[in-house]
Formats: sequence, C-alpha cells, structure tokens
Amino acid sequence: MKTCTRCSINNPDSGKFCTNCGAALTQASISTPVTQPLSASELQARLGLFNKLQQRSADIMFVLDCTGSMQGEIDGIKDAIISFADSIKSDGVRARVGLIEFRDRLIHEEHQVLTFNGEIFTSDPAIFRNEVAKLKASGGGDEPESSLDAILLALRQPFSNVASKVIVLVTDASPHIPDLETKSIEYTVQAIRKGNIQQLYLVIPTQDVNCQIYLKLLEATRGLAFELGQDSDFRKRAEDFKRTLMSLGKTISQATR
Repeated sequence: MKTCTRCSINNPDSGKFCTNCGAALTQASISTPVTQPLSASELQARLGLFNKLQQRSADIMFVLDCTGSMQGEIDGIKDAIISFADSIKSDGVRARVGLIEFRDRLIHEEHQVLTFNGEIFTSDPAIFRNEVAKLKASGGGDEPESSLDAILLALRQPFSNVASKVIVLVTDASPHIPDLETKSIEYTVQAIRKGNIQQLYLVIPTQDVNCQIYLKLLEATRGLAFELGQDSDFRKRAEDFKRTLMSLGKTISQATR
C-alpha cells in the first residue's frame, strides 16, 4: 500500500494520485509493514530453542583395548563409525570422536592417543576410520590390562567446553589395580567426577565377575554398561559390536543436552 503523505490515507500500490485528496503518490509513500514485537514468552522460547541447538554437541573419546583378543572390536569400530556418526548427526547432535588404544603398561606397553591431521578429536568419520584401520590387535600378555590408566589419560584430553564429554571404554579384560597411575577403583571414580564427564559407557563382558568391578565407575556420572560378548570368532564379534555401537549412538544422542 501507498500512504498519502498529505492526508495519511492508504492507496493501492499501483496508484499515482491519492484517491482522497489527489496529492501525487511517490515511491517514498509506500508503507513499510510493521512487525509485531515478540512477547516475552515467545522470545524466551526462541532463545531456549537456539541455546538448545547450540549445546547439542558431544566429544566422544573411545578408550579401546587393542590386545590380541580384540581384533573383532577394532574391525567393528572401523566398519561402523560412519553409520555411528551419521545416526548421531541425524538426531541433531554434532559429534567429534577420538580414540586411545591401550594394552598393559606393566609390561611396558604404553597407551597411544590417535591424532587426525594433528588433532585429538575429529568431526570427520572417514578420517577417523582411516586411522583406526591402522590398528592391529596384539600384545597385552595375560589379564588384567591397563584400562583404568587409559581412562585417566582420556580425562586429560582437550574436550570442548561447550560439548557433552563422553568416554566409551571397550575391553574384554579386567583392570590392573593398582597400575602405574591408578591407585584404586575409587581413585578413578573421583577422577571421572573431577573431570566433569557427562556420559560414561562401558562395553565389557558384563557376566565376567572380574570385569564387574568396572560397574563401580558408573557411580561417577551418567552411563550404561553394554555387553561385549566373548565369542572366539573375531568376525562374529565384529558384527555384534557394530550393533552395539549403533545402540550406543542412539543412547549418546538421547543423553546429550
């Protein structure tokens, strides 16, 4: 509409003269629609949605046992990581992933933190898969392994301050207690609390009495234990672990705020 500057009457956009007073209508006479201001409740709702979208991100650090019996799980992570990342993304969560491989520090097998183009975490699952493909299950000696020391190393990694901090332990062996750094299971529980980890997941043989000590770690934060399985066929374990990984992805998405 064109509003007459002389008499303030609205006229059609196509009009050249005011239908009321006959004054010439110029381009400057076109009225600008007035946007109604948002109410306080509408503004708060929109800000809440914006903040929620901004906060829906997760840094996921896998702490992976790479001893001789774990080739199935290594293959499972490699083969399913893209589907895992895609499922989290489809749920509206921006995810970065990282991985620490561990074996047995008491026989001089030190942990290794994977890097992706020089970074500890990556949002590119293809780059992650390529690095995981280089891992080979080996070493470890007899049980137990240095899993709790590996969790302490994971706590020291550069998680984002605005993302949900997630640790996923994957092992078929019980932990050394004590280890080179770990003093007790309670020591690790306290470290997880201090590290402000929001989610902790255990993929372990839940029926193994010696591995059930890991369940104590769930006292430190929100989390679940998933069954690893103990089949001797690496290929079957890889397929089983892929399914577990997809369930884990959905769980992480739902728990990320």
